[in-house]
Amino acid sequence: MCGIVGTFDLRGQGRASAELTRAMCAAIHHRGPDGDGFYDEARGDLRLGMRRLSIIDVDGSDQPLFNEDQSLALVFNGEIYNYRELRADLTQRGHALRTAGDGETILHLYEEYGTSLFRHLRGMYAFALWDGKARQLLLAVDHIGMKPLYLRESDGLLHFASEVKALLCADGAPRRLHLPLLDSYLSFGFPISEQTLFDGVRRLLPGHALLLSDQGQQLIRHWAYDDPQACYGLSDGLPHDETALIGEVERRLRESVALHLRSDVPLGLFLSGGVDSAATLALMSQVVGRVQTYTVGFEAPQPDHEVEQARRIAVHFGAQHHERIIRADEWWEGLRHYAHAHDEPNANPSAVSMLLLSEMTARHVKVVLTGLGGDELFGGYGHHRQIPRLLAGLDSWGRAVRPFMPLLRQAEAAYPRLKRWRIVGALPTYLPRVAYAAYPRDEALRRAMSFDGLAFNDAWRARLYGEALLESWRAGHTDAAYAPIIARSLRPDGRDTAQALVINTWLMGNALLSQDKVTMAHSLEARVPFFDPALLEMAAQLPSELRLRSNKYLLRQAMRPHLPTWALERPKHGFSTPIRSWFNQALRLHIEGTLLDSPLLRCVLRSEALERLVQSHFCAAEQHDELLLRLLNLALWAEAFQVTA
Repeated sequence: MCGIVGTFDLRGQGRASAELTRAMCAAIHHRGPDGDGFYDEARGDLRLGMRRLSIIDVDGSDQPLFNEDQSLALVFNGEIYNYRELRADLTQRGHALRTAGDGETILHLYEEYGTSLFRHLRGMYAFALWDGKARQLLLAVDHIGMKPLYLRESDGLLHFASEVKALLCADGAPRRLHLPLLDSYLSFGFPISEQTLFDGVRRLLPGHALLLSDQGQQLIRHWAYDDPQACYGLSDGLPHDETALIGEVERRLRESVALHLRSDVPLGLFLSGGVDSAATLALMSQVVGRVQTYTVGFEAPQPDHEVEQARRIAVHFGAQHHERIIRADEWWEGLRHYAHAHDEPNANPSAVSMLLLSEMTARHVKVVLTGLGGDELFGGYGHHRQIPRLLAGLDSWGRAVRPFMPLLRQAEAAYPRLKRWRIVGALPTYLPRVAYAAYPRDEALRRAMSFDGLAFNDAWRARLYGEALLESWRAGHTDAAYAPIIARSLRPDGRDTAQALVINTWLMGNALLSQDKVTMAHSLEARVPFFDPALLEMAAQLPSELRLRSNKYLLRQAMRPHLPTWALERPKHGFSTPIRSWFNQALRLHIEGTLLDSPLLRCVLRSEALERLVQSHFCAAEQHDELLLRLLNLALWAEAFQVTA
């Protein structure tokens, strides 16, 4: 596990700076405090750098890594879990591997298969591989985006890094807001496209590689969810019998957990009260015995049932359990750190809690497994059921709703006030979902996936946005940014469309990025067994009627031999923070001051509307929790990186 950086001169004029590469590495020291390494190409067209967090082959796999004749050079961030099998096969094919680690396999796979190497990798990664003979650079990100890679091109120089903050070391690096993306951030709570809110910085999307030379750039898609043309063919021939299918889910998850336990340093588990992390703990315990588990909770007037359930699960499996209970003031300081650690605004309060949990966990272990992914693969979210109903209703009850849309749009402005009232307070929860079906299909899906009307709505956009942002919103930039996600996600079966939308929106744009940033901020590696390619590709082929029979039906049935009934049959609970009570009480002054004093917010929003929004929320006239959290993350991000409009 590392952080990588580099510069490539697309014009072949020898302008890549060694000094800049070293400064970029220093900016991400936290990703790899165990050492660094650099590669300076002879003509000065390429500089590579990395920071290392030593996990596998601790003493023998310092980077850069090279092939036999040193014509290939690699810097690599991540883990290749099937490296032992790959090493055995490559050795049999005549390759001479010099280390005992996992990263070196990438070099020899490239020698053997070229840019078709990806289908052999089971792991998480972002890497830069230089082919000196062909004078071309291959940049790549794993199939699902567990490891990020950011790009910035300027004057024929391409800079790349694991985190945006490294790109800011270059002269003239962007610190300006990319305004066309702002509405999509405020709509979803996270950026949804390859573009970032830093003007000029983009992200290499999951499942993609970029091949660069002085002849140009070629984008290669090596994996896409549920696309037979871009998957690895690891799940052909699934059984049709339900019992056999449940057995196959159990087998593949057990195999994935075993692969993810390969490490030369101690590891543990992030444990919540849910079935996903409990399943991971059960399977881990069968391999390693006593597991170190780590749970986060909150100091609040009400009992924290998630902490109690996690504690009970840990006791059941004999784990050595650790807890961190967060106070409001600690969470606020964590939020400020999170704004810098994440690189991009991201309104995910659970990620702040994970950041604070990672701080404690990193004192004990270097690696943790997590249960992220069970909901996404096995139908655990409300969207898995709501989206099929929405698609089915577009031509039925959607037609009946359309004549009433003017009234519903007028009512939107009152939703935040209605939320404070009893009885009618439920209307803002249900009316937007009714209205979605009255829109064209793609817009309906975009609004449903962003909870439009529940967290933010058009009436408040029209009130709040300044002139430039208002123009950008009305030009349809958010619909345009979301259109490729819809195109990648549409399936004949609406239930499969819902699954693909969750993966291509929430998972790739939010959850995985957040997990990487907050754990690596404390030099902690997070591994996600649910996203092994063999398990992912199997989940994409599961019969939707069986997958959605009940909440995570197939996963629960597969884990029935391993988990106690009280853990399997407990209803799903969201992992959240007592954000509403903290916002309105302990953190009120911090939040008011940050929002009202933010130069960026004052520039892109109407000052009087912003003041009214804040005042109406804190005087309990209206309820704007979600929107305030999104604005707060935006303001803290702009402050952390000195971003201007």
